[in-house]
Amino acid sequence: MQLLLYLGGDNQDDKRLEAAVHEVIPESKIELFKGLDDFRERLRMPVEPDSIAVLSVPNREELQKMQLLRRLLTEIYVVLVIADRKKSTIELAHLLLPRFLSRVNSDFTDLKIVLNKMYINSQHSQFA
Repeated sequence: MQLLLYLGGDNQDDKRLEAAVHEVIPESKIELFKGLDDFRERLRMPVEPDSIAVLSVPNREELQKMQLLRRLLTEIYVVLVIADRKKSTIELAHLLLPRFLSRVNSDFTDLKIVLNKMYINSQHSQFA
């Protein structure tokens, strides 16, 4: 299991998200990306089974660019952090087939619970 963490902005919300991820996933399992091109290149390489991509998308334009990566995300569990709950944003977000949706201004408590369960499940399936 690997966790690919994409932070689309450089703001307090992304710093809080990064801290939340580090609370529940071991450092050795996390790969951090701040540029879409670097993230795209990483997705073209193999990933371990049960890998997770946590994608922080700060605006609708970035979410539209993320759609170009859809076919590269098919074997990865997607957790998406979006800027708002507008109907058009939610519709666009769901095209990435996320396992979980959160908002950037969240306290990330639910996100941490979901990531923790995903991590525990990946450890169990590794030894099954």
